[in-house]
Amino acid sequence: MEQKRTARLLGGVSIVAICAISPLSVLAQDGPEEAYSLGTIYITGDTMTRSQQRTASSVTAVEEDEIDALKGADSVSDVVRGLANVTLPAEGGQGGTPTVRGQDGEGPNSGATAFFGGTAPRLAVNVDGHYLSYNELVYATTSLWDVERVELFRGPQTVSQGANSIAGALVIETADPSFTHEGAVKLEAGSGGRRSAALMASGQIAPDVAARFTLDHTQRENFIDYTNPAFSMGDTDQDHRSTTARVKLLWEPSQLQQLSTQFTYSHSDSNRPTWEAATEDYSDYESIVTGNPSWGQITDTAVHDLSYEFDSGVTLTNQLQYSAMQTTRTTSPEARGSAEIDQNNVSNETRLALGDETETFSGVVGVFASHTTSDETLNLPTRTSTELSLFDDEKDSVGIFAEVNYRLTDRLYLGGSLRYQNDRVQRMGSSPYAAEDVDYDKTFEAWLPKLTVAYDVNDSTTVGAMVSKGYNPGGVTLGLSSQQWVEFDEETSVDYEIFARTKVLDNRLGLTANLFYTEFDDMQRYVTSEAVDGVFEAVTVNAEEAHSYGLELGFDFEPSDVLSIRGNLGLLETETDEFTSAQGDYSGNSFGSAPSHTFALSADWQVHEDIMLSGNLRYTGSYYSDDENTEASEIEAYTVADTRIVYTPRDNVELYGYVNNVFGEDAVTSMRYGRALAAYEATMVQPREIGLGVQVTF
Repeated sequence: MEQKRTARLLGGVSIVAICAISPLSVLAQDGPEEAYSLGTIYITGDTMTRSQQRTASSVTAVEEDEIDALKGADSVSDVVRGLANVTLPAEGGQGGTPTVRGQDGEGPNSGATAFFGGTAPRLAVNVDGHYLSYNELVYATTSLWDVERVELFRGPQTVSQGANSIAGALVIETADPSFTHEGAVKLEAGSGGRRSAALMASGQIAPDVAARFTLDHTQRENFIDYTNPAFSMGDTDQDHRSTTARVKLLWEPSQLQQLSTQFTYSHSDSNRPTWEAATEDYSDYESIVTGNPSWGQITDTAVHDLSYEFDSGVTLTNQLQYSAMQTTRTTSPEARGSAEIDQNNVSNETRLALGDETETFSGVVGVFASHTTSDETLNLPTRTSTELSLFDDEKDSVGIFAEVNYRLTDRLYLGGSLRYQNDRVQRMGSSPYAAEDVDYDKTFEAWLPKLTVAYDVNDSTTVGAMVSKGYNPGGVTLGLSSQQWVEFDEETSVDYEIFARTKVLDNRLGLTANLFYTEFDDMQRYVTSEAVDGVFEAVTVNAEEAHSYGLELGFDFEPSDVLSIRGNLGLLETETDEFTSAQGDYSGNSFGSAPSHTFALSADWQVHEDIMLSGNLRYTGSYYSDDENTEASEIEAYTVADTRIVYTPRDNVELYGYVNNVFGEDAVTSMRYGRALAAYEATMVQPREIGLGVQVTF
């Protein structure tokens, strides 16, 4: 087995090497005058916009050109997968959210526990000002069509993003309206029933007013074959489907050039199974389960952005957002756990910003407020009761924040931030699975500082250090065997980082590095324990003390205008120093889904002015699926390679083909024991997919 894994790793490296080494020999002949220089990358998802050169956080920014080159990718998850110290244990659904530095982005509660106790993500995912809810993040798809940039921040981001970002943040910006007319159409088809169609139109529609419209639809078949004759399909839909529509209106009055205002409306409608998991023999991609619920997610979001630049250099921005979300869990039969969740969220953020990184003094002050309500219904009778589980949930969040940056000298830079965060969590309801009703109402508050010092060694090299505090509010969970409500406390972390950024070889090679050590207090962990003899339950509890440390390295090399090579390396060590509770003693264990090393490499080679060849691979080291670190939950290392070829017969036409998972890697990515089956279920690397597509711009 190890020889097979090694062969796939070497094979993947060879694909990237072919794309990278061949044009390097041409470059050596052409001489340095043909060299291409890297541009400046600006990070917009932090409290203030600044260049990556002077951004202390460990952040990877994927820009429009890189996103467009990912033929055969349709979700933001396809961009995040393969980044340093990031794992996606499943292909979406339960277990399919990014785990960053061993922190599960799904949040402290999962599965049935997430429904009974209510939950929120641990990874903040912001799409054009809308923070995704738990069900959007886990059971919906974030479209990649017309996305302008994706930024992944590792480590606690509570100072800039507020609650529910202790694992990090994923900031996604779609393209804004243009005053010049443009458009695009894409059609794509692949194996496994994959189909994709998308369009975009943008341009001026009135004096000083521009609009942009996008529509995207993708679908594919479930890659698991359900072989049990007793499998009940009913009204469930085991395949994947996602449709996203977006309209943006931009007004920039010529008579008041300091003002810019934009309205965004988006609608998304998706379906997917709870997860795609196989039973032994896992590599057959077959399952003997008797049912698999499907999830439908409909979200309507409206966002209003306003920006006004005063003559004094101060900029006022305001972002008002409203979302209505409807989640439907379909089971067969209906009384096997069908559910409806209606959720509404309204938020507003106001900022006053002064200056930028080039000035001696710069800063920002702001306030963020959010209110979320949820009405939840679950149809899952017990043996003695047909009563529905009914819950009302409210969450109120307020953050007041400020950042001040000062240049002590031409090269020495000092920055400080402070955020006051206040979160109220309310949950009321009843369930036949609980001995009593839940009436949970608690308020959590925290002062969250961040301090950064940076030194410009020269114009192209910056080194520095950062310390910041992260926090996540507490909540409640239900032990289904004990029928008792269990409360868990807020979790906090202190993150220490040393960072370096440089550009060498005449700005053709960019290097980034972040060395980190993070301490956790009362870390929220989801564990399974034996409540009574032979009866197990999963609950969320606090691990008293834990820590993690590691390194993220990244490089971006543009040796010529026909070749780009990118790569990253993640090293990670995690340990729960003290973790004892009624559920067990997990002290000394590693975090779940936290491989000690990850590696990724990609190359894009313009073979001919009309032909682009691309290849990429990602390697994930071994890890445990859960915090219990049982032998059965250990996942072996695996390697996945993809390749693409693009033919451009005309400047505005692209014909392309792609192969995802070139070598047919059939590795297990997570394990879960299904007690109803008395057998393990495993999520898998998605099977090899071959596809063709065409994209036309005008």
